[in-house]
Amino acid sequence: MSFIPRVTCRRCGRQFSGMRGRCPYCGTRRVRQSERVPGPTPGEDMSTPSGQRAAVNARWQLIFGAILLVAVILAVVVLISMSLNSSGAARTTPTLPAAPTDDLTPTPTPTPTPTPTPTPTITSATLYYGGDVLGDDVTVTTPLTVSVAIYPMTVEIPSDAIIWESSDTSVATVEPVADDPTHCVITGVGAGSCNVTVTVFGATDTVIIRCAG
Repeated sequence: MSFIPRVTCRRCGRQFSGMRGRCPYCGTRRVRQSERVPGPTPGEDMSTPSGQRAAVNARWQLIFGAILLVAVILAVVVLISMSLNSSGAARTTPTLPAAPTDDLTPTPTPTPTPTPTPTPTITSATLYYGGDVLGDDVTVTTPLTVSVAIYPMTVEIPSDAIIWESSDTSVATVEPVADDPTHCVITGVGAGSCNVTVTVFGATDTVIIRCAG
């Protein structure tokens, strides 16, 4: 560390010892800095008109800055007040309609009562064998197919309305024909006699069946 100060050449920019009066590199003479304190400028001297004008300008600048600061503060206060007032305003809650108190259970639709089918009026039911009326007393040795003629035949007679019956099934049995219930097969099964009856809506016809066994 050197105690001798070093100076920089104002021409070549190189540093050299402060003990030298010239730069050892380019020979430029060293210039010593003046130790005199520069005097105030006219604007800094309050005794001059320039200094007085500068003081007045500085005072007005200070006043204008203070006014501007107060205006900014007032604007901020106003904005905060408006925000608080708007957030504190009462909000209107919409009123919902009250739920109806009436019973909302749907009323079941009544089931219409079916109109009953009128029972046809049958005047007579007559037993036939082939194209002839069956006699009142018949002896059978083989199965006998008979039919019933219904009068008047104004409506279609359901199959369950034509009823064939044997008074003694140990002597003779009856078997209605499946696809035409107006016909029936009478079969002798044992010696003796019995009555075979056909009934259609209250009208009946009966024949005596005899079987030798």
